[in-house]
Amino acid sequence: MFYKKMKKEEIKKAIAGFLKKIQKLKKLKKPEVIMRKTYRKSFWKKKIIIAILVLVLILGIGFGIFFWKKHQKNSAHPLKKSAISIDMQTPGKVVETDKIGEDAPPKAEIISQGRFKNVEQTVKGKALFVKSGEDIFLRLEDFETLNGQDMHVYLSPFLNLDPNDAIDAGLLKAVSGNINYKLDKSTNLEKYNNVLIWSNRFSAFFGYATLLKGELPPEEIVNENQSNQTPEIPKE
Repeated sequence: MFYKKMKKEEIKKAIAGFLKKIQKLKKLKKPEVIMRKTYRKSFWKKKIIIAILVLVLILGIGFGIFFWKKHQKNSAHPLKKSAISIDMQTPGKVVETDKIGEDAPPKAEIISQGRFKNVEQTVKGKALFVKSGEDIFLRLEDFETLNGQDMHVYLSPFLNLDPNDAIDAGLLKAVSGNINYKLDKSTNLEKYNNVLIWSNRFSAFFGYATLLKGELPPEEIVNENQSNQTPEIPKE
């Protein structure tokens, strides 16, 4: 009898344990609910990644526009015709004025300066960047050169003329004297610090001056033999 009672109790315990397991299984979430939550997590992860990529793209475009505008501000650009005090020359036209004696701009402060050197022709005098109030000028002092056709004064970052990277300060007003050219306020004087005297008609490089801050070095004494030789243009 005792043995039979024990067996019944064990069967009851086993059935009770089985029923508890079934109840636990019922409490577990359905597979489709688990899949839906997993999908939601994946969806939000994708959204976050896309949002980060869009933010990076916007920042990249913003920085690109900023540096492009900065480059445009300092890049070469022609001056307005109104900044030139004489009529535009036609190709082949020579400089009509022999000498000009323009006064220095009022309260002019020297920014940088340099002496002219010969390349294909004789060029004398010095060039200066000067500031007068809010305006900046290129000034040629004690300037002298030979007459030529379609003569221009250019600002260049190197000792040659690249039409894509040079500023036309204007036509050569006279072949000698003191001459002022008003420059655009945005001109990068440190970059465009070479003043070229150039004949557009013959693509002739008359001479140049490299403008640097500080005092001018002593003027070089050139003898007759040296004056007949074309100096080498310094390489970058």
